Amino acid sequence: MRQLKIISIVAFLFLPFMATTQNHDISRLIESIVESQINSIDEQTDAALIIEDLEKLAENPLNVNAASPADFAKLYLLNEVQISNLMDYLREFGPVYTIYELQAIEGFTPELLQKMEPFIRFGPQEEKKPVGDSFSRISNQLLLRTTGTVQKAKGFLPNDDGNTPYEGNQYRYFTRYGFEAGKRISAGMTAEKDPGEAFFSCSNNQGFDFYSGYISANISKTLQNITVGDFLVRSGQGLVIWQGYTTGKSENVLGISKNGQGIKPSTGVDENLFFRGVSTTLNFGRANLSLFFSGKNDDGNLAGNDSLGFYVTSLQTSGYHRTENEIADENSIRNTNFGGTFNYLFRNLKIGASIVSQQLNPPFIPAGELYNRYRFSGDKNLNGGIDYQFVSGKYQLFGEAAISKSGGKAVVQGAVINLNDQLGFSALYRHFDRNYQALWANTFAEGTNMSNESGLYLGARLLPLKYVMLSAYSDFYHSGWINYSTAAPASGSDVMFQAAVNPSKYFDFYIRLKSEEKETKFIQEERYVNLPEKTNKLRFHFNYRKIQHITLKTRVEFSKYKGTAQENGWMIFQDFQYKPEKLPLSLSARIAFFNTDSYNSRIYAYENDLLYTFSVPAFYDKGFRSYLNINYKITNKIDCWIKIANTSYTDKTVISSGYNEIQGNKRTELKFQLRIKI
Repeated sequence: MRQLKIISIVAFLFLPFMATTQNHDISRLIESIVESQINSIDEQTDAALIIEDLEKLAENPLNVNAASPADFAKLYLLNEVQISNLMDYLREFGPVYTIYELQAIEGFTPELLQKMEPFIRFGPQEEKKPVGDSFSRISNQLLLRTTGTVQKAKGFLPNDDGNTPYEGNQYRYFTRYGFEAGKRISAGMTAEKDPGEAFFSCSNNQGFDFYSGYISANISKTLQNITVGDFLVRSGQGLVIWQGYTTGKSENVLGISKNGQGIKPSTGVDENLFFRGVSTTLNFGRANLSLFFSGKNDDGNLAGNDSLGFYVTSLQTSGYHRTENEIADENSIRNTNFGGTFNYLFRNLKIGASIVSQQLNPPFIPAGELYNRYRFSGDKNLNGGIDYQFVSGKYQLFGEAAISKSGGKAVVQGAVINLNDQLGFSALYRHFDRNYQALWANTFAEGTNMSNESGLYLGARLLPLKYVMLSAYSDFYHSGWINYSTAAPASGSDVMFQAAVNPSKYFDFYIRLKSEEKETKFIQEERYVNLPEKTNKLRFHFNYRKIQHITLKTRVEFSKYKGTAQENGWMIFQDFQYKPEKLPLSLSARIAFFNTDSYNSRIYAYENDLLYTFSVPAFYDKGFRSYLNINYKITNKIDCWIKIANTSYTDKTVISSGYNEIQGNKRTELKFQLRIKI
């Protein structure tokens, strides 16, 4: 058996070298963009929004000559310097008509243009449309999705007393309807039931557990937008408010600034971190003003009683309502928010301001642990901030300063310098007071609470040779007060180095080394102390596209963890992607082997998934994982996706714990999605 595994691994390593023509697969480009941005997944990261934006751009490419800076920001490929240089070029030389002309713009490398190509087109500067044209370009789209695990976890099985912990079955049901009339009117509705939640029964007699919807209209140049329903607000550098996905530390070492996309409808399935109400954006030439009001019920851990009063000890963000306790927390706190954002654009300078007033009923009073001493407590909060972005030639400066009702302050200051196409630098300093309290903040940081942190990030990108790109960053951070995972003030560092080589259009590879060390809380001699915790990861990744319609990918990654003990791990996978020219079919498959000492030495890897979704499983313990993902276009209006994935462990007979425990060593996932376009 051991010899068979070794032979299999060697075969998968050398299979890609048999490759022989090119396949420009848009899904691969989307995957590379998304994976380069995602280092960790948490409740506040709605990375599916990136995929949705890019999939839509792949189907309806952006007109370079008629797009605004906000439109270019949706590519997730361009920083403020590149966008500014592009807009200056269009103003000075007029429209461009080939992608080769973009190479004349400073900061636009052949590698960048290759990534941009599937998402852009070259049309007229002003695409005039006849009156009523919006309603002649009506489109409707319906998504139906079902996913689930074949093996039943403990939560779906009766206890000794005959009761089943989870109300519903092990499947997730999802549906979304979208309507667009040109760029004038759009509307949508989303409904979802998570695994374990009831469906048209028990606590969910109304059907799905979660419903979301919106209608948005672009009225005129002045009354730019009105949205009623669910929406997201993004402003400045995220110190006051930034909902949904946000960039962080990644291989794109120069992409550290945020380009606020203002207010946009919420189409995700995050059940708490969005607004529900009404918003509007007014445009006055170089100035724009956005106003919003939101009132909705969120999940919280309810405590207290009728005589002393009720309060919430924590704000729940999982969105799960499966057990009696989770159902009791559902919609237990009224969250009311109102505020606005303002921006004024000079030629090279944009200044902005944001303000958010928040009221909670019942009040939020966190548990009395020492690490909660400076956290927000009460029923009212107020945050305000001022931000700026300055771009001139090769230089970009950006920053934001904010203050909360508590008196706590926060600041972010960054710079990006592109000396030329071969050399660029970035730097970002941030400081958040321990008593800075902003529940909607989401900025560049190591922690998730946007408080009690100071840090300095430095990045550099170098192209020493025609086909070689070197990228590196270092981030040093410190907390002056204890956090949930520390027993005292703590420090940490994060360092990454990557060498990417692209010798031909058929083959490319990169090598990445990442090292992170931080002080973490451990039990030693019956008391909590801070001890260093260090993780090193080394990755080798290869892409091959020489066989016509076929893409092959190979990755080998090693992990080394050192806390109170030392642990090691490795993972290797081989991907196969096939898209025939004459068949409305595409498929991707993977087999991965992994061996780690525990979860501490885990390794993450992005997987191809259903449309508008993503999957980044963690590989740990010993075993192998495989999946097959098929997309078939039934007609011009109907296409479907089917994915089956299986993880088998060779060192265990029980998977996971608690209500997620599965008896056996296999976990099999099934996913199905149907899209209907009208």
